[in-house]
Amino acid sequence: MSDNKLAAKQALQLARQFRLAAVAVGDRVFSEWDAMAKKDRAQLQSLEVTLLNLATDLTTQAVGIALDDGKISLAALDRATESAREALEHIIDAKAMIGITTALIGLAATIPTGNVLGMIAAVKNLDDAVKAAQAPASRPPESNQG
Repeated sequence: MSDNKLAAKQALQLARQFRLAAVAVGDRVFSEWDAMAKKDRAQLQSLEVTLLNLATDLTTQAVGIALDDGKISLAALDRATESAREALEHIIDAKAMIGITTALIGLAATIPTGNVLGMIAAVKNLDDAVKAAQAPASRPPESNQG
């Protein structure tokens, strides 16, 4: 098999990253349950399930997808998903979590298509969502109640 094809082992590696990210979303929802708006909790739980389903599907759908190493690599996909998962493990702001999880779903959905430009755009979108979530402006405001 050519080195630029997504093999079963590589698809499994990516699927694992997406699954870990989904678990991170669920863990954060439960750890911030009382502080999170009901609407945000519901949306994040729905996104968690969607991401878990995509992770499961990825192992069967993505095998044999050509990756143009000059434009995108397995390492780039893996780095982006790992970065997002790590961010999800620490971010408290529900809107930032929703943005990252939605971007992860977008990336997971592009991989089986083999659309390299779509994957590149999805990786950039995910990177942007992670950066926005880590920016000082995305942190929840300090409580002025006292």
